[in-house]
Amino acid sequence: MQRRAISRLVNTWLRQSAVAAVRPAPTRSFRLGPSASKVTPLQTRPSSIATYATSTTATSSSFDPQTVAAQQALDEGTIALSNGDLQTAEDAYKKSIDIRETAIAFYNLGVVQYQKQDLVAAITSFEKSLALSPAEPPTLANPETDELPPLTAAQLVLADTHTNLGAAYIMSQPPRPDKALEHLQKALEINPDDAELVYNLAAVLEATEDLDEALVAYQRAEQLGIERATVNIRNIGAKILGKRLKEEKEEDEAAKAAKVASSADVKA
Repeated sequence: MQRRAISRLVNTWLRQSAVAAVRPAPTRSFRLGPSASKVTPLQTRPSSIATYATSTTATSSSFDPQTVAAQQALDEGTIALSNGDLQTAEDAYKKSIDIRETAIAFYNLGVVQYQKQDLVAAITSFEKSLALSPAEPPTLANPETDELPPLTAAQLVLADTHTNLGAAYIMSQPPRPDKALEHLQKALEINPDDAELVYNLAAVLEATEDLDEALVAYQRAEQLGIERATVNIRNIGAKILGKRLKEEKEEDEAAKAAKVASSADVKA
């Protein structure tokens, strides 16, 4: 399936809508419980859900002292984060932001705050990163026929920011599956071939009882190589069948009740 085809998989998917060298994104998936009223991850690995980036580029200015100082603090934070020193990383990223606010600094700060389970702060940082991001989702002259071009590094960071926001909103108390769906859909618009992202979207759709769309997303995830999606497809197929049988039974019972009521009116 072509990358453009994912935008047509589910009718309700949104059509909405930092330059960095991005580290290879590790697996970042979560699984949700069956109840839409209590959307709780059954399995999650906070250290791998959020990725981080460094803003060192060939075009970094060596003439602006503020840029150099902000970059130095950013690099210190990234080194500390890679060593697992979250507090030092957080302090360094905040220092970089104090010198100059950038999408990358807020993004990395959000990663640290997420790993420290400070989800409110992480969401704020990720949202600020989005507001400052110079990246735009890829656009197509003809969405029905054109394939998406290769993503830039900034677009990959933008997609990861939306993905991380989706994870943070799901893990928030109370969970916000509506906001999680919003950001996962936006990430998918940017990077539709991200298999873990498609799987995560399917999990949230299933948790909110949007079973038909969840099934389509699980099937797409399976096509992209997520083997465990096969089990989800089987389970959700059974759910859909059970739901339809229940609806048919309720319709039959309603029809019978209406017929009895009508007969009673005639006799009266």
